[in-house]
Amino acid sequence: MNKRRFVEVSCLKLVFLFLLFVLNGCAALVVDPLLASLSRSLEQETDIELLIDGSPTLLLLLDGMLVDDPENPKLLRAGTRAFTAYALLLDETGKPERARLAGDKARAYGFKLLSRNAQFKQTCQASLSLFQEALLSFDQDDAADLFWGGQAWALWIKLQGGSPAALAELPKVEALMLRVIALDETVAFGSAHLVLGSIYGSLPVMLGGKPELGRHHFERALALSRRQYWPVQVAYADVYARQTFNRELFIGLLNEVIGKSLPANEMMSANRLAQKKAAELLARVDDFF
Repeated sequence: MNKRRFVEVSCLKLVFLFLLFVLNGCAALVVDPLLASLSRSLEQETDIELLIDGSPTLLLLLDGMLVDDPENPKLLRAGTRAFTAYALLLDETGKPERARLAGDKARAYGFKLLSRNAQFKQTCQASLSLFQEALLSFDQDDAADLFWGGQAWALWIKLQGGSPAALAELPKVEALMLRVIALDETVAFGSAHLVLGSIYGSLPVMLGGKPELGRHHFERALALSRRQYWPVQVAYADVYARQTFNRELFIGLLNEVIGKSLPANEMMSANRLAQKKAAELLARVDDFF
């Protein structure tokens, strides 16, 4: 049996097992092991097209579980992460309409996850100062939820294509990521720093950008990930190096990940996608500089 067929059959088996346990009123007993096993499989898959084709089964499974148990925090976490990852995958492979749909759901699940905190729920649409005050009610145990909710929100803003209304929400994402860093900057390989680096580095100084602050956050993300989470190098090159016309840094960061062997860990899917984007960016170096 080839790999594609194996994944399809495995996903169908998971759906069947889920339905079987739901009919017996025991869904809670299988949520963790099923989602953990399938999530690990997807995180370590390096065939990008297979990920695009195979992920909807997991997403439908999560949607079905959340219809039955909409307040379950484990399911909301899984839904936020899975739909965020899928939206990013679709966006990076040139499927913007599908990416926006997945991004909408990721943001909705992320908001619902964070809205289990009453102060967040009351202030997510309020002023920035009230929102920042509400973030102080989250503690270290909430750092991962804050990051994934904020990551979904940041990606949703990106997928709106420059909408002024969406961009107006960016300061709240910034505040949220700063709170993650204050609580636990190591979450998700230091990716709160990656998000902040992208926010600060994406605009020119005359439009409010803070490129050197962005560089600081990219460097911190590299340190925390031990340079093993390659989306950091790619974003650093694509955002900061391009914005500051630093050709040497741009080429160096991209060459750092192109052609390297993929470590067999939970970063494999993200790193493979980063390698693909790095090669595409490097091929256009003369267009940028």
